[in-house]
Amino acid sequence: MPMLHFYRVADLHTSASLTSRASEIGFEVLASEVCFNIEATAELSLADQTKLQYLLQETFEPQNFSVKPLISAQGDGDSILEVAPRQQFTSAWSTNAVSICSAMGLVQITRIEKSRRYHIKRTSPTASPQKFALLVHDRMTECVYPNGIASFDQHAEPEKWTTVPIMKEGRKALEQLSKEKGLGYDSQDIDYYMRVFKDELKRDPTTVECFDLAQGNSEHSRHWFFGGRVVIDGEVMPKTLFEWVKRPFKENPSNSTIAFKDNSSALRGFQHIALFPEQSSDKPAEPGAFREVKRDFDVTLTVETHNFPCGIAPFPGA
Repeated sequence: MPMLHFYRVADLHTSASLTSRASEIGFEVLASEVCFNIEATAELSLADQTKLQYLLQETFEPQNFSVKPLISAQGDGDSILEVAPRQQFTSAWSTNAVSICSAMGLVQITRIEKSRRYHIKRTSPTASPQKFALLVHDRMTECVYPNGIASFDQHAEPEKWTTVPIMKEGRKALEQLSKEKGLGYDSQDIDYYMRVFKDELKRDPTTVECFDLAQGNSEHSRHWFFGGRVVIDGEVMPKTLFEWVKRPFKENPSNSTIAFKDNSSALRGFQHIALFPEQSSDKPAEPGAFREVKRDFDVTLTVETHNFPCGIAPFPGA
């Protein structure tokens, strides 16, 4: 069954930061809208379509909602750029939207993905839409859809692994791969990998190995800089950055109940009255009346240095 599309006016283009950065690369952002791309297992009745439109449109601005695009390219230099989540996995937003639809009786709807559409105009003959796209989407979880989303079954196949030709091209091959794929290799990384693969193993590494090494030897995993020597103006400092961070705890350990335990700590808190159910020790699972109980409540602090390493939840801390 063909997908349904609904459009709603947006104010994405009014961002002062986006306007300024777009101008720097030769674009004027004229307008924007959101497109709801909807997959359903059966045709929606008129009543169900009314329910769906009620859910998706702005309550007090129904005129800014339509079954047809509200923005379009007008002439030379104009274009519409559309970005949306990658289709390989269902976004968290879609999961919540489908749950709401199901609660409203719209059980035919199985997926809704929201795309963002920008009406842009070149102000420079050398301006590149690809550069503008970098300003408005996250490359890990989203991509550009030149022709919109016609089906959730169409997506790029995973890139095949290859070998990196260090035996023929030397360290230049690793430097180029790191730059193209954002692996973050520094000169010491490349020196070490060249020695391992070229001098000891005597073979080209695969791209899979290079990606794995980039993660395994990253600052997050190894703390090369955080735990390394600090040299300022040629003088080696007596402590590492990590030792400076831990110093308050060493000098005042009684203020913490948990410290530096896998990204989380707890400061000594205070006694607090809270409601707890009355439960007997022999039947802890049975319901009971609530009563006031005085308990110690410590303050938990969580610090994380990376995002969840996949497309499922890329933005919350792991």
